[in-house]
Amino acid sequence: MISLARNDGEIVPLRMVRTAGLLAILVARWWTGTGDEPVPLGLPDPGMLTSVGLPAVQFVHEIAGVAVVGLLFLRCAALPGADTPASRHLLKMAARWSWLWVASTAVWIVLTMSDLVGTPVTGLVDRADVLLTVASTDRVLAELATLWVALLIALLADRISGAGPRWAVLFVATAALLPSALSGHAGHHSSPAMAMVVLAVHLAASAVWVGGLLALIVHLRPFQQDLRAALPRFSTAALLCVLAIGLTGLVESYISLPDWQSLWATSRGQLIIAKIVALGVLTAIGYAHRQRTLGPAGSGRLAPLLRLAAGELL
Repeated sequence: MISLARNDGEIVPLRMVRTAGLLAILVARWWTGTGDEPVPLGLPDPGMLTSVGLPAVQFVHEIAGVAVVGLLFLRCAALPGADTPASRHLLKMAARWSWLWVASTAVWIVLTMSDLVGTPVTGLVDRADVLLTVASTDRVLAELATLWVALLIALLADRISGAGPRWAVLFVATAALLPSALSGHAGHHSSPAMAMVVLAVHLAASAVWVGGLLALIVHLRPFQQDLRAALPRFSTAALLCVLAIGLTGLVESYISLPDWQSLWATSRGQLIIAKIVALGVLTAIGYAHRQRTLGPAGSGRLAPLLRLAAGELL
């Protein structure tokens, strides 16, 4: 198992995030009716391992990528100064998360091929002829692009020096989150170019916000002086991210829904309403941070901020 934390205090929030994410997968699959169901006789069946494992592995892949972006952003924007133990720790953790990103993406590709071919993972070797065709699909090529970028960052993240190279790696890491999303439903709207741009901004802002928050309360927590120094900059960045997520979400909703009635009459519209409510709750938490926790944190009392931030991260 890859060790991502320095001590047990750092591991606990990661366990909470993992549990919350897997619970969200179970709820989503129950709500949408996409759980493991018997396949009609004669149709291709990738098996239970692929059906259940694919969303779980994709969750790990996405959290790992978001964590890498957050760690790099915190190093570049919130702690832009000289080389310190805290800044070196952030880059070291970015490299370790990148290895998890590599591993989960590789497994994700295998399970994706199993899903596309319609055969269990154990039977893929016998379908080499079909695998060549599947490997050239947009879905697999997008995942392969992310895999190579994740591997590059895993090898180089804790070795880069200089502000320019670090910002370049942050940009590449953020871009690596996008291919699999942009190869999906975004290209099938009436305005595909606009939908892709909006989705890219939406995902990048989400990654900076969530990944930066994870880096802040999990990996920067042992370095309290650096944590207090990073808070004002990250708070401003998080506010900008929330605005970007809200605005792009509205535009994406306008593009994807045929009319406003669909907002409450379709499952997609109802999901959008749920996301609006969730974003509202998170915005309220952000307001509470600015009113109640940033001041005490600046004077050394970090417990209120860390408790509220842990809830925000979940």
